[in-house]
Amino acid sequence: MCLTHTSPSQQRDLRDCGPATKSEIMRWIILFLFSALPALAQDLQGNDTAGNWRVTHHEIFGIWNSICDERKQNSALKQRCYIRRAEVFSFRPKFAAQFVFITPEPEGFRIEFGMEPGTIFNPSGFRIDKDNETIWRTRRPGCLTGLGCTFADQRAQDLLDAMQTGDAYRFVFRDRHGQSQNLTWPLDMFDAAWADFTAQSQQRNLLPKQD
Repeated sequence: MCLTHTSPSQQRDLRDCGPATKSEIMRWIILFLFSALPALAQDLQGNDTAGNWRVTHHEIFGIWNSICDERKQNSALKQRCYIRRAEVFSFRPKFAAQFVFITPEPEGFRIEFGMEPGTIFNPSGFRIDKDNETIWRTRRPGCLTGLGCTFADQRAQDLLDAMQTGDAYRFVFRDRHGQSQNLTWPLDMFDAAWADFTAQSQQRNLLPKQD
């Protein structure tokens, strides 16, 4: 394993120099996300070496982070913007966490949830509630079993609409250690994060192309 650290007052970037398991990548991503000040940006798949990405924008809205970063790639400037939320709900020795990234794509938006393998959700335990009623839920097998949970195109738009309307995400599941978990992610500040994210993405010409 190859780990790099900045000074204590800067963002700490932990990542592998070689192949890594999904569980290991989850741990490094979460360690990065919970550092105090972002000097370096986390690659969504954990594949970049330290220092490749430079944060150019970072605003926090409740539990939601609106971030943009950039790097030189083949002598050209590559820019990204995304919304992220991550939660470590169980610390060592039984580490467990989950996250979500929202990114613009050429034809729409992409929403990727990260759960560790072995996570098992209740049948209605992956949902958005409003006024004690469920306004959105997923029962996709991958989402309920931690095997990959990504929404794109119209599915992503439907989920974003629910995030802007609902009160909170509700996650009810058994983690990879067999421990019961019941998480709530408030959505009251998501509109502000979304407005910031879309404004910053527009400045960088990253928003989906309109027909």
